[in-house]
Amino acid sequence: METLNTQFVEELKSLADQEDLISVGRDVNELRTKFEDYILEEERKHQVAQLEAKDRGEQLDENLEILQLKEAFYAVYNVFKDKRRAIIDAKKVEEEENLKKKRSLINQLKEVVANEENIGAAFTAHKEINAKWKEVGDIPRDKRHDIQQEYSRLLEDFFYNMKIYREIKEY
Repeated sequence: METLNTQFVEELKSLADQEDLISVGRDVNELRTKFEDYILEEERKHQVAQLEAKDRGEQLDENLEILQLKEAFYAVYNVFKDKRRAIIDAKKVEEEENLKKKRSLINQLKEVVANEENIGAAFTAHKEINAKWKEVGDIPRDKRHDIQQEYSRLLEDFFYNMKIYREIKEY
């Protein structure tokens, strides 16, 4: 019983020490479920032992080992959970900032598409915007499709306009 007790805590510590806490979240939740099942079974056994002791006229104390195990496990689990939440929150903030950057780049591209008639200046602006676009990191998953589609549509408009300007220039 003692080895299994420490096994839960040690396995949780090992998972909590991983570099990518987001990817081990599922493993930690599975371990917590197994741990809680184990605790429930141990508490059930202790209740049965208490009833049997009561029938014999004896008093059986609380199972301190289970209480200590729960305390040790949840001390590590709560630290893991707080660290993981902080990472997720920071990632959300970063994604929102990246979304603002991409929207700003879309607006810059709209300006180029709408107002730039000098082909050289337009291509230079396009290259700068495209380079910045590629540098910007992830954005919120639910916005990715719409933002990418808007950017792609603007690129199509840009290249269409450049084609027209060339044809006019050649004519």
